[in-house]
Amino acid sequence: MTTKLRRGQKICKNCKEINASRSRVCKWCNTAFISKNIPIKNEITDWRNVELGTYIKVIQGTGPYFVSKKDTDEAKVGEKICMGDTGVFKVVGVGDEGLVVNGASSKNGGFSFLYMGNPKVSNITGMNLDPYRIKKVKVKARKR
Repeated sequence: MTTKLRRGQKICKNCKEINASRSRVCKWCNTAFISKNIPIKNEITDWRNVELGTYIKVIQGTGPYFVSKKDTDEAKVGEKICMGDTGVFKVVGVGDEGLVVNGASSKNGGFSFLYMGNPKVSNITGMNLDPYRIKKVKVKARKR
């Protein structure tokens, strides 16, 4: 008998139980799901050579995160809790470990730093610092 999955669900290949589609580990048998690094159109892989004034979009679910140490309303034990920025930004500077950006939409105004260095864990906060995945985008001029 096959179960029809609803949107936002996936089946564990090991125990055949249903899990949330964004889960990294099966909540029934703790089997890790294989992460797909799907290529993205216009993705920028060489962030050090991004020209100032370029508009970029952060791929949701990338960047810094915490790993939940206990079950909460936001996440189960071992699940990733994303802590990074999302949306469209204008590059205003390039640093040693990332990009200095300004928000370019009404949803994400202000100044920010997008970490682009090698993955590591912060000694100060314990946060996992993963580089963002970004892509180049065109921005329509706003009417005034």
